[in-house]
Amino acid sequence: MALPIATSVATAFIVNLLVCIYFYAMYKKQNGHCSYLHWSRSCGLFASGILLCVVAHQYNNFQVLNALSCFLLYGSTYGLFFGLNLFELTRHSSKLFQKAQILFFAGAGAILITSFYGQLVNAVASVFMAIMFLVTEGYFHDRKSPYQTAYNAMRAVLLLHSFIMFLQGAVLFAKTFSGHDNATNQLFEAALLSHLILVIVTALLLPVLHLLRQRRYWREKADTDDLTLLLSRRAFIQRAYLSLADRNIPSHSLLMVDIDHFKNINDKYGHPLGDKVLKQVASVMTKVIRQSDIIGRLGGEEFVILMPGASSDEALRVAERLRHAISKVVITEHSESVTTTVSIGISASSELLDTWDLLLENADQALYNAKRQGRNMVCKFDSPQPFLGT
Repeated sequence: MALPIATSVATAFIVNLLVCIYFYAMYKKQNGHCSYLHWSRSCGLFASGILLCVVAHQYNNFQVLNALSCFLLYGSTYGLFFGLNLFELTRHSSKLFQKAQILFFAGAGAILITSFYGQLVNAVASVFMAIMFLVTEGYFHDRKSPYQTAYNAMRAVLLLHSFIMFLQGAVLFAKTFSGHDNATNQLFEAALLSHLILVIVTALLLPVLHLLRQRRYWREKADTDDLTLLLSRRAFIQRAYLSLADRNIPSHSLLMVDIDHFKNINDKYGHPLGDKVLKQVASVMTKVIRQSDIIGRLGGEEFVILMPGASSDEALRVAERLRHAISKVVITEHSESVTTTVSIGISASSELLDTWDLLLENADQALYNAKRQGRNMVCKFDSPQPFLGT
């Protein structure tokens, strides 16, 4: 074995072994996240395959060892794919997974059959490894993500490695009939180099992507009210500040919505039915408001809706539709059924009133007026009389 190839093989073996240990440590640290376990196995299989390949070469390409090394190297590509299948879990995952399983067993069968035909098994293994890398790249094809640069880097490395493996397979097929080794040796070095790049990029990018996705998940959890799935108080206020600061939006209206006699519902029927009331009211509001409106739960039975670009008269019409729609809803829990109503206070921004604190204070005052005058009604801050509707 020539020195450059021997050096490349030794480097590939050591790097894969180290990354195998690294991914396994990540698997233990991440409370058994199985993606890391499969990536660890992938690198371990590749390191084992390289080692067997060297042993087979030392014994004049002993066919059994050579075929076994091809199985291990091919299995490493499936390990990478399987880990990504668990990592991504997109709506295309099940279809790709089925295709990859069919491909894996087809490739394993082809390697088994060609293991009786000398070096042909190496060519077949190279081609099926290339196809598996292409299928793996399918997870990132047309994927939209906040971390697009990282995904594009993974795609580029997978496509590069797949191309080199295809090329190596083609040259190995030619070598089977011609017996020339020069191009084969050069391509083998290129394949090892591209594999090293793939392993290093994978080892760097995948844990970072996992961390970023976890941070995004917990941020979204913090921004979402668990019961109603509306914006939490903190997230709503942040969105409200941003919208009010946008000078391209001439006006805003704010609706404060409070469920009437909610404490009595909880006391009489229990918290499970009370939770159902909250969820149902949130669902109705989400359907009635405009797509551009921002809705959140302030806490308890209080909700807020910010309507960018809406005048107080437009907000009044929406509020009355809300009040009417909610009053028609029947909420059932076991044998108990209740209806509920809401009171709504409205305030609107102006050139003199454009801060969140004043907008909220005025909407709260209007809501207080609606409750004081009998509930199940809508009040505007700038109007002393409630809007009774029909």
